[in-house]
Amino acid sequence: MARALSERAETYSSRIGATLNLRRVLVRDPEKERPVKIDPGLLTVRPEEALSGDVDIVVELMGGEHPAYELIKDSLSRGRYVVTANKEVMAKHGPELLGLAAEKGVDVLYEASVGGGIPIISPLKRDLSANEISSIRAIINGTTNYILTRMSREEISFNVALRQAQDLGYAEADPSNDIEGQDAVYKLAILASLAFHTHVRPEDVYREGITLLSPQDFRYAAELGYAIKLLAIARREDSAIQARVHPALVPEEELLAKVDGALNAVQIEGDLTGRILFQGAGAGSLPTTSAVMADVLDAARAVVQGGRPLPWRYTAELSIRPLAELVTRYYIRLEVADRPGVLAGIARAFGDHAVSIASVIQKQADEAAQTAELVIMTHPAREDAVQGTLLELRDLPEVVSVGNLLRVDG
Repeated sequence: MARALSERAETYSSRIGATLNLRRVLVRDPEKERPVKIDPGLLTVRPEEALSGDVDIVVELMGGEHPAYELIKDSLSRGRYVVTANKEVMAKHGPELLGLAAEKGVDVLYEASVGGGIPIISPLKRDLSANEISSIRAIINGTTNYILTRMSREEISFNVALRQAQDLGYAEADPSNDIEGQDAVYKLAILASLAFHTHVRPEDVYREGITLLSPQDFRYAAELGYAIKLLAIARREDSAIQARVHPALVPEEELLAKVDGALNAVQIEGDLTGRILFQGAGAGSLPTTSAVMADVLDAARAVVQGGRPLPWRYTAELSIRPLAELVTRYYIRLEVADRPGVLAGIARAFGDHAVSIASVIQKQADEAAQTAELVIMTHPAREDAVQGTLLELRDLPEVVSVGNLLRVDG
């Protein structure tokens, strides 16, 4: 961002009718070598010094909830516009901070908090605001999408694919937030809150990561005509929302199934627009700079023109529909004893819970262990009924293990 301010100063000035001046840069270590040259006199380790003086816009790129939340709140209280890329803070405290901004006649702009360089926050706030949005389906974590792409194409294990992602800088040394789905939860909470005009909290979103996926899941999914993606899904039905993040089977002919590598994509369905897809680089310094600087320019125009921003309003009172009420199709992989009569007991367990089997395919067999692998696809069924079926299956002597369960979406 500092490089963009320096190298494009004249361009930005011509676009907003004023000059953007860098006043202070809050850092942890002033002596650290940086890829862009910054006047040492602008560096400070003291938040109160960074926020003092003649400042119109504060840009927060610290990450994490604290102390970022407190600094954003302090900046708004002083009547400064805030530009942030902080998904955690906006997911947890967005309504409070937006309300404070409205009270002070300023705004919080957070395009970079979801999707990197993909414009999605602004379209939801403005371009799609005439729509009644019914669903969001998104791939919004580049790290997990890269890992799943490698597992699919190379038939390698999760751990090997994760190491590749770390070696290339796509995954952190501690990748937990990405691979367990928490990063996508924060982003989905932000998108769903905007799309449905209500506050969807991170704890309202069901979460499941990608660590249990195995190479055979990708092989079997492809044979059945599906790709496996970590999807962030939010749907509105009447006065309730269901929001979830988990690996899902996506029909291979769908555009989302073709979003590979570190790319992100957000699919929105509105009553006026129909289905539309936003796709692009979801992370990286340049895409993030694009989103942050666009917000800075918007804030600067507002300062120059002296207009009071229109506050964002959460107007809908919607409940959260539990995952247990989800109705979809399921992929279930089992390891079973390779002997006659096994299927009868398994079919009985499904029947006990009114879960209808669409197909059963026997895959690889282990002659030494006398076991075989079964892939079962169901007709649409309720989540709670399927989970009850799995509990019963685990107690059957002929079932060695339940390898995996994946929901079908699309």
